[in-house]
Amino acid sequence: MSKISQSQMAKMFHRLATSYTAGLDIRRILKKESETGSPSYRIKSQQVAKGVDNGMTLAEAMAEADGYYPELAISVVHAGERGGRLEESFSRLAEHYNNLVDFRNRLLASLAWPMFELLVAILLVGGLMAICDWIFTSLEIKKFNWLLMGSTAGNVIAYFVLVAVGLTGLFIAVYGTARGWFGSAPMKIARRIPLIGKTIECLALSRFSWTMSVAENAGMNAIEVATLSLRSTENYFYKQFEPEVTRKLQGGALYYPTLKATNAFPDDLLIYVDNGETAGELAESMERASQEYQAKADLNLKLIGTIGFVAMLLFTGLVVGFIVIFAMSQYVGMLQSLSEF
Repeated sequence: MSKISQSQMAKMFHRLATSYTAGLDIRRILKKESETGSPSYRIKSQQVAKGVDNGMTLAEAMAEADGYYPELAISVVHAGERGGRLEESFSRLAEHYNNLVDFRNRLLASLAWPMFELLVAILLVGGLMAICDWIFTSLEIKKFNWLLMGSTAGNVIAYFVLVAVGLTGLFIAVYGTARGWFGSAPMKIARRIPLIGKTIECLALSRFSWTMSVAENAGMNAIEVATLSLRSTENYFYKQFEPEVTRKLQGGALYYPTLKATNAFPDDLLIYVDNGETAGELAESMERASQEYQAKADLNLKLIGTIGFVAMLLFTGLVVGFIVIFAMSQYVGMLQSLSEF
């Protein structure tokens, strides 16, 4: 099942905000949307437009699009329609998805060079294994059976297979953890890793705070605000508290004691929640919290990129140095054995 991309979402909601602000009817706006974009986007836009024509709200029509639109967007649109703030909902969503696209681009940029170095190191190791065997053969030195495969080709192939298996396992571990395949334990462990854990936490709390601000501004009730905010973290560690949080809010509890009781949220976020509830400015307080956590995440990502660059450089140097020293030791050993004759 295909889903709309974040960049498409940013552009779509920007167009919706501009057109709706200009006073155009939502049906006319949706009709224009169904005439642009990719084939899948046009089909889903036509489906949404048809639903609205048949008396559905925009949020209801988006929800009927077989998961094409994210739950966050549907919920914010729903809140905007119910609170008479649809124009604001469009603008906020456009800003949100623009920020996500910018953040993704910055993340990829910060990791691009370390990943390039890793690729070069992997290829270099495989190449040096083959070159060393060729040198040993030329000098009539007994070849080193690197991975016990018995031949140069076998050892090199085995090496790349092991690398592929390792990278695939790493991808499954990261993707599965994000999807909640392994429960909350992996995320609990990841959150304890210096820098990386803090970055994961900051990203999740930034989304949580922003969503709470938007939902509160839109006039949603406490249960809807909490549910949407927890789900928007896209982090299974926080999502697991949804039943506990909603149950306490249904009993009339405030956000601050409810979130504090989970022992999952840091004190600085709880202070923002407490101050916002006390002053009656929860939306404004959570907006500031979101900006602060996003700034922390950006700084951490820059540090991760720098550390990754240095780490890959050292790793490559160590591997190459090890192979060169090993080859030289074999060569020196051969010279010593020849001098004994």
